Amino acid sequence: MDIRQKAVDFMLKYGQHPDYIDLPKQTAYIVEQMKLGLAGQPSDLMMIPTYLSTEGKVKNGESVIVIDAGGTNFRICVATLTEEGVKVDHFFKRKMFGVGTPIDKDQFIEELAKLIFPLLPYANRVGFCFSYAAEITPDKDGKVISLSKEVYINGIEGTLLCHEIEDKLREMGQKEDIKFILLNDTVATLLGGPAIKEDEKFDTQIGFILGTGTNIAYDEMGCNITKIKCNPKKKMIINTESAGLVPMKIGELDKQLDRESANPGLHLYEKAISGGYLGTLLKQTLIKAAADGLFSEGNKMAELPDFDLATVDSFQRRPFGDNHLTKACGNEDDIELVYHFIDLILDRSSKLVTASLAAILIETDGGKKLSQPARVMVEGTSFFKTYSYRERIESYMREYVHKQLGRYYMFTSGEDVNQIGSAIAAILNAK
Repeated sequence: MDIRQKAVDFMLKYGQHPDYIDLPKQTAYIVEQMKLGLAGQPSDLMMIPTYLSTEGKVKNGESVIVIDAGGTNFRICVATLTEEGVKVDHFFKRKMFGVGTPIDKDQFIEELAKLIFPLLPYANRVGFCFSYAAEITPDKDGKVISLSKEVYINGIEGTLLCHEIEDKLREMGQKEDIKFILLNDTVATLLGGPAIKEDEKFDTQIGFILGTGTNIAYDEMGCNITKIKCNPKKKMIINTESAGLVPMKIGELDKQLDRESANPGLHLYEKAISGGYLGTLLKQTLIKAAADGLFSEGNKMAELPDFDLATVDSFQRRPFGDNHLTKACGNEDDIELVYHFIDLILDRSSKLVTASLAAILIETDGGKKLSQPARVMVEGTSFFKTYSYRERIESYMREYVHKQLGRYYMFTSGEDVNQIGSAIAAILNAK
């Protein structure tokens, strides 16, 4: 049997083949979930109002404390916006709290306060980029809903995050008021993109993250956000929490990955497309395929250690190099088969990504004019650094979003977008 056909038949058998993703149906389903979420009805999507706007101008020279609690790393600094970009002082970086080693909520709050306190002489506004689901309050604090990306902070659900940090800072002796703005990393990505010039127009702005995790934020008209009171004629940024989507077709290996994850039953879309999970999905695929007799007798797939998407990228670039995946293969045919499995997994994921971006354009009725395309601000190592992933997404976007749906868009990126976006959020929206 042809090696490619072996991989195709296996993926069809276990419900993991890209052909199971019907782009028009998946897109329509996501649009439906968006509308339900905006109306406050049961939905896969939280559609969290941020109470933040992209409107207004930022004056250079203003300084803000910026916190970036990401899926992998934690960063804090004092950021000053200048004409040349963002100037960073007092920068500190460490592994994200709760990655690998669980931490209690109270300890997490205390550690944050200890890091913020020495920076307060330099700025009294804090842009807190929190890469996890939180219900944003009208005063722009956030009540933590859930964590993801295999981060463990015990007891944090339900915490009004900024309020508790402020209380801890007061215990430490802080007397002056501090203004916190809590925002999701995807919202920071949307806000932190290259400044739009006066002679540029984009009818829709989208922030898209595809890294360890995934999410989408976008500008929505207030008249469509019926679950809260807001100005119907002005736009508000909505954090969709797109990780929570449920793909219309869930394969057997998807179900296995979900059962064995830290959060079974949650974030199924994220588990199908993001860097934090695709390595695991490939490992389970290879072990199952070996058990089904698809590899040579000399294979060692059952002995594969855990690996991430960086390992997959390395194998794709040098399939005969020094790599866990190469070492698990018994011969060149095994290597070829592994390559085809990766090809099919990334192709399927790319279709799911395309459906979610297409749904935003349909919901906002955006991207209809070539001179005013939708702007998709992208951040994330999975998108930019994984071999062929970006190219596949762009290919499906051209074929489906542009040619079939007749929508225009542009992908863009920038440096230090989370820092800039968090700073802009604090400057524009602090009251």
